[in-house]
Amino acid sequence: MDTIPGDFEKLVFEKSRVNEEKLLAYGFHHGKTGWKISIPFHDGAFTANIHVRPDGTVIGRVIETEMNEEYLPLRVASQTSAFVSTIRQEYFDLLMEIRDKAFDEQLFISDQANRIAEKIEQEFHDVSDRPFAKGDHSVFRVPGSNKWYGLVMHVERAKVQSDDSEGRVDVINLKSEDSEHEKLICEPGIWPAWHMNKKRWISVVLDDTLKDERIMALIRTSRKLICGNEVAKTANEYIVPSNPNYYDIKRHFKIGHISEWKQTIRVNPGDIVYIYSGAPDSCILFRTEVVETDIPFHYQDANLKMKKIMRLKVLKRYPPELLTMKVLRTFGIRSMHGARKVPIELKKVIDSLSDIE
Repeated sequence: MDTIPGDFEKLVFEKSRVNEEKLLAYGFHHGKTGWKISIPFHDGAFTANIHVRPDGTVIGRVIETEMNEEYLPLRVASQTSAFVSTIRQEYFDLLMEIRDKAFDEQLFISDQANRIAEKIEQEFHDVSDRPFAKGDHSVFRVPGSNKWYGLVMHVERAKVQSDDSEGRVDVINLKSEDSEHEKLICEPGIWPAWHMNKKRWISVVLDDTLKDERIMALIRTSRKLICGNEVAKTANEYIVPSNPNYYDIKRHFKIGHISEWKQTIRVNPGDIVYIYSGAPDSCILFRTEVVETDIPFHYQDANLKMKKIMRLKVLKRYPPELLTMKVLRTFGIRSMHGARKVPIELKKVIDSLSDIE
């Protein structure tokens, strides 16, 4: 922790979403006002009282156990002694642990930005990546050309809007038709692009001013304009999650063998599918090639429902310490709740790895 934030909780949880099942499993107790837990730390000398409201807001108080009073130096920037810094760091680490174990992580801060990202992935199989070492900007690219057609940023409203609005907001920059540009920037929620060519790009505020489908229509236009006359290449490499509690892929997947797998996405023979094994593995374990698709297969139990399957040929097995979730996060993958396209830079890294038998 390089800074001394006044609001630790907002810093840690701003991209997190409440997961009641995980909260209860972690030890939170549910009541009328949300979920609460008290956790002693620093050998019991302090207690962190954490309250998660129904809307997802996290409130925390650090209590000095002996005095039974809130430890006020925690949030005072001028308090920089070694002891205060230690307590501050321990509390921050505790919040990070709660976030990682009891919340679902989101790509973006606003609900609409996350919904739009899901819709883009569903329609185009495109996932965002972060091209800058600093900052929180994410881009959507046209596969093949690698050109941007959408740039998502979390910025001060005043930088985008011309009405002296306060606070911060997620926005997406999109390319617009020249003939429609002047009309578009008169539409509520759409402004001349911040940080890009204002005559050819627009900034769309992702705060539900515009409906999702309207924004998706603008995204389709932007993507088409960036493609130009070339045909956007459909991504043909995917990561598919598996749950080790239901199926032991380490036991059943063998190099060179054909395995049947639930099909939830459009794939074609020859496409590559990487199998991600969930917790406690939390890593990509196998590289496979699609050999047959759209095979009718009706099955349902308490944990699984299938309508069709695909057949996969197992090509490679990776050591569990190589392609961990920690590594995937550096390429913009925050969670693995469904199948997704492999980011270009991650593909380069995976291609350089050799298999083990």
